[in-house]
Amino acid sequence: MVGAIARHRLLVGLCAFAFAVAGVLAGVARTGTYTAASTLQVGKVNPNSPGFYGFVQSASDLATTFSRAIDAAPVLAAVHTQLGLSVGQASARLSAEPIPSSPAFRVIAAGQSPAEAVRLANVTSEALIAYEAASNSYSPESQSLLNSYRAASLNLIRAEAKTKRATRKYDAFHDSARRSQLESAQASRAAASLQAQALASGYELNAQSATTRELISLLAGATTAVSDRRSKIELFGFIGLLGGCVIGCALAFLLEQRRGRSRSPQTTSNG
Repeated sequence: MVGAIARHRLLVGLCAFAFAVAGVLAGVARTGTYTAASTLQVGKVNPNSPGFYGFVQSASDLATTFSRAIDAAPVLAAVHTQLGLSVGQASARLSAEPIPSSPAFRVIAAGQSPAEAVRLANVTSEALIAYEAASNSYSPESQSLLNSYRAASLNLIRAEAKTKRATRKYDAFHDSARRSQLESAQASRAAASLQAQALASGYELNAQSATTRELISLLAGATTAVSDRRSKIELFGFIGLLGGCVIGCALAFLLEQRRGRSRSPQTTSNG
């Protein structure tokens, strides 16, 4: 086999060259894919904190967990709303990977152009931050306070309407009975207003305390994208070169076998 390749090395070299060129041309003809990445951070890093190293370890584990939310339905729905990509398209173009020994992870997006990849990475990062904030800021008291505030607002509206009616009646007839009704209506209105204000303040404080529990934030947004065009051209060229070598060696072996068979009758007749 080695002897056959050596004797037909020109054929092997030509096959390898031809298939390598074909592979390079196939890589050139292929549309390149661009990838962009943004970096998200878990929590707030303070190197001077006494528990910094423990925080980094626990945050690294959280980064791995949060990176898996890249395929969460609310995240993909937000991407669809802003970019028009279907769930399947967005999922195929997105991935996330935690940064080893770091409380951060990358959101990686692929696109047909640099701008498309950068836009997808940044939109997905924003959607992921919003999703995690909503997931981790839920408070069971918020809905109860909101419902109570709505009920108090309705009571205030009714109390104001009752006060207006009592005012009109008292303006028409200034007697003690109507004056007492007006004062009672005014007191009810004041109490309803105070209750509504208190509930509104309680709801606002609850909402503020909930939104401060955001666990991830944007560390570095995507600004540039990298193309895989050159690496694909090199890969296709190498595959073509390797395939050409194999085919050239096979042809050399077949030619050597054919030459051997053609010589066998001559050797027999001479004998």
